[in-house]
This record gives sequence, structure tokens and C-alpha cells, in this order.
Amino acid sequence: MSATEQFCDKATDRMIRRVRLSYWSALLVIALMAMGTFLLVDSAISMQRSVSKLVHIAGEQQMLSQRIVLLTNTATVERSRYRRASSLSHLRDAVNDFERNFTRLHFKLDRDKASDTVRAIMTQAPHDVNFFSRDLLVKARAFLEEAGADPESDVRPLPQLSATAVLAGYAFLSDQVAMEAQNTIERTSRLHRMVFMMMMIVLALEALLIFRPLLGHIARKTGDLIRTRNDMAFMAQHDQLTGLLNRKSIEDHVHRLTEDGAANQPFALMHIDMDDFKSINDTYGHAVGDAFLVEIATRIGNGLRDRDAVARFGGDEFVIVLDGVATRLNVRAVAEHVAALIAEPMHFGDIIIDPRASIGTALCPSDADGFDQLMFAADLAMYHAKSGGRGRFSAFNAQMRTDYESRLKAGAAPVGDVPLKRSA
Repeated sequence: MSATEQFCDKATDRMIRRVRLSYWSALLVIALMAMGTFLLVDSAISMQRSVSKLVHIAGEQQMLSQRIVLLTNTATVERSRYRRASSLSHLRDAVNDFERNFTRLHFKLDRDKASDTVRAIMTQAPHDVNFFSRDLLVKARAFLEEAGADPESDVRPLPQLSATAVLAGYAFLSDQVAMEAQNTIERTSRLHRMVFMMMMIVLALEALLIFRPLLGHIARKTGDLIRTRNDMAFMAQHDQLTGLLNRKSIEDHVHRLTEDGAANQPFALMHIDMDDFKSINDTYGHAVGDAFLVEIATRIGNGLRDRDAVARFGGDEFVIVLDGVATRLNVRAVAEHVAALIAEPMHFGDIIIDPRASIGTALCPSDADGFDQLMFAADLAMYHAKSGGRGRFSAFNAQMRTDYESRLKAGAAPVGDVPLKRSA
């Protein structure tokens, strides 16, 4: 072999080694990028699941705080020994559930290393979720001890402020956790897109076909992240049981309608409260109660226009915003239509339920021009309807507000339980 041939063979070997090194280096870079992308997406999905659990616990705590106050009010006015005992039993379960969720929440916040902002919500004013939660537990257990000691004694119900503070604290905690999760997802998504683009460039230059299965796996993980993010957005705006809008969403909807002036965009607000819903839960169990609420939500939604908004406001309460309805005659027609839909008998196997609802309405801007004021007016009308019996409808008028304020000044109990914070 000549010297020239030996030189060519050595050069060829060097080139082959160089190509081989470049090839495997490219494969290693692609593998590292793919692994990094997979870990980013998987970490974001895991975080979203953890956040979903936190949001769910916070939502349960809001509902339980309302249930605790409602049950203490029921036990306070109940004179039947058996019914008071039943209310106290349900109250004890609600208190235990509230305390158990409170412990779970602390465990998750410690395990997930919550941010300083979240910890401040839990421990510092004005929210101080820890303080108000423990305060509600202490007052509820004291009520249980006092009411249980003498079933026929007169006991004072828990103050509405206790539940309101807890409700506001957990709502703010839920919003903060969801906001931090959304920010983290956006940062992760930007980094993911950058790494993904670089990987595509390398893949286009080297061994694209080898990594096709891996790309399909990454695409599926990306789809999981998008679906999880969309689910979080849906959960933040909708009630988990019925799929209707939640309290915050209907409030935001009313604010949007009134941004440019209510006089230019009149609408009506309807507050629906199911009659005797507690007896359905107590008699048939919560599974039937939940199915009952889902069916009611379906009936209400099917009976309205696409432009109307309907929300589950909490428990067995629903709120409807009728866009463009400006007269009492029109809103009465809608209320009668909704009441007729609700009143159709329900069949759950061998169980037949005859549902009824009390409905109160208020017009914007003639009755009120803000969400809180409209809800206050609709509440007054709804409780006025409820005081006359089951399945009734009432429209707000100025005399209702006058009567309500007169009863407050006279020291008498107002009709129903209209929250004072909604008063104008």
C-alpha cells in the first residue's frame, strides 16, 4: 500500500469517527432535550393536579362553613327534640369534615412548599384563614356542647360574620393558588416551546425518523397539559356539581353588563331557592340530593335563551341574569316558565320528588344598579315569596326595603336571612 493510500485511509477513518461522534452527540442532545421537555410537561401536570386538589379542598371548606352556620340556625329554631338532635348530628359531621379538610390543607401546603403569599393568607390579616377556621370550629363545638346538654334550651346561633370571614378567606386562597399555578404554567410553557423548537431543529438535521415515537409521546403529554389547564379554567368559572357558572362568574357577568351603564343595557336578576331541599338530603341521602340539583340545573338551563346566564349560587340556590329583560311583566313570564319547569315531578328509581322553588326578581336599573344591591333586592323578594308558602314568585318593590329597614330599627328579626352586607 502506497503512502498516499495509507494517508487516504487514515483521513477516511478520521472522517468516519468524526461523523459517528457528531451523530451520537446529536442523538444525546436530542435525548436530553426530549427528556427535559417530558419532565417539564410532567411536572406542570403534576402541579396542576395538586392545585386542583387544593382548590377542591378550599371549595369544600366554603360550602362546609355555610352548612355549619345553616345547621346552627336550624337547631336554634327547631323545637322538636328529634329534629334538633338530627340537626346537631349533621352539624357534628360538618364540623368534623371541616376540621379534617383543614388538616389536609395544611399537610398539602407544607408538602408542596406553599409560597409566602399563600402562607400570609393562611396566617396574617386580613384573611388569616387559620384563625377564622379555628374560631369557627371553637364556636361550632361550643354550640354543639351547649345545645346537646339540654335539647330544649334556647341557644344562640353562630354569628354570620364567622362564616363570612372563613368563606372570604378560602375564596381568596383558592384564587391565589390558581393564579400562581397559572403563572407557573405560562413560564413552563414558554420554556417548553423554546426547548421544543430547538429539538425540532436538531431532529430535522439528525435522525428525525428514529425519534418519531418519542415525538408522539411528547405531543400527547403536551395535550394533557393543555387539557389540564383548560379544566382548571373551567373549574375556576363553573360549579363542579352542576356545570353551571359559579358565584364569582355570575358576579363578574353582572359587572360586565353594568360597565357601560345599566340604563343602556337593562336586565333582570332572578334568585331561586329550592323549597325543603334539606328534607330531600335527610330523607334520601346526599346522592339523591346531588342528582336532584343536577336535574334542576338542567331544567333551568334548557328553559332559557343562550344569551341568559345561570349560576349555582351555593347549596340549593340559583341565580339567573336575563339579558335585555326590562319590564316586570316580561320577568314574571320567565319566572312562571322556570317555576313550571322546576315543578315537574322527578323520578329517581322508586323515588318520586315533587320539587318547588321560591323565586325573587329584581330589575336593573329600576330596582338597583349593582350586583350586591340587585342580590339584596332579589333576596328580599325571594324571602317575601317564601314566607307565603312553597313554590311562589315575588318581584321586588320599594315597600319591601322599607319594611325590612323598619323591622331592623325596631329590633325585630327580618324576614328570612338576608345578609346585611348586601344592603345599599
